[in-house]
Amino acid sequence: MAIGEKLWEGKGKSGASFIKSINMEGVTSMYTWMAQMKGMGKAKGVDCNLNVTGVSMTPPKGLAMSTDQGMIMTMTGDMGTIKGYDLMKMVPGKNPTSVGLWSFMTMSTKLAWLNDTIALVTFEAADPMWMEMNITIWEWK
Repeated sequence: MAIGEKLWEGKGKSGASFIKSINMEGVTSMYTWMAQMKGMGKAKGVDCNLNVTGVSMTPPKGLAMSTDQGMIMTMTGDMGTIKGYDLMKMVPGKNPTSVGLWSFMTMSTKLAWLNDTIALVTFEAADPMWMEMNITIWEWK
């Protein structure tokens, strides 16, 4: 297993979030975020906006998990979708970080290479509440 080339990097901002349930296992919430991404490597010139909705389960310990689904919209009008699974690590006194695996689907001929791509996505929160984050998307070979 190897990480391939970097495909995108950018900055994201949180949107709305809602508590879905609270129980003995933790808090389940739904959230949204969007990001402006700059393409590089295979995605050079494919600058895009990401719009994502996720559902997370945060137990009372230091790890959380979430599922994501969203859309990629390029500056040239091409579109694709993402689906992913993320794990978040919370360490007292530090901003949270997260890592995920994403898959893509598109009908765009320009983005057709995404249909066979699995990506490793890293998130670094710029603040403890995830209001802003740095995102890097790597190809997973």
